[in-house]
Amino acid sequence: MKLRKAKQIDLKQILELFKDTVTNVNSKDYNPQQLDAWKSGAEDKARWLKKIADQCFVVAENDSEITGFGSITKEGYLDTLFVHKDHQHEGIATALVEALVAFANERNLDKIITEGSITARPFFEKHGFEVIQEQVVNRKGISINNFKMRKVLK
Repeated sequence: MKLRKAKQIDLKQILELFKDTVTNVNSKDYNPQQLDAWKSGAEDKARWLKKIADQCFVVAENDSEITGFGSITKEGYLDTLFVHKDHQHEGIATALVEALVAFANERNLDKIITEGSITARPFFEKHGFEVIQEQVVNRKGISINNFKMRKVLK
């Protein structure tokens, strides 16, 4: 596995991985309508290209296949973290989070904030994030529960 900065040319693989992961990994915690609303976020390609350009956006790859990705803003908002359904529990998410935390530490940020799904909450807690509050976000008129979480940096 190799980590590298995402490029615009990666967008197609990133969006496919995003939709596939939401469909297959998050299906135990969310209903089909919630999953469809969540996946609809892939429709705004310009928004994703802006994330790749403006954020610290890292991909994990194995033999030119993107197996995961994660991103964080300059202000410390961990915006994305997804690992391919066939590559869960291989240390990819941990490597990505460590890279994003290193980015935040290099900028002397005092904390990282994220919005973790029900599925991702245990992973984030294992990596030092704490729940600030449970919240409901609205995507295309569908309510989706998640958790606003924080990791305090030393």
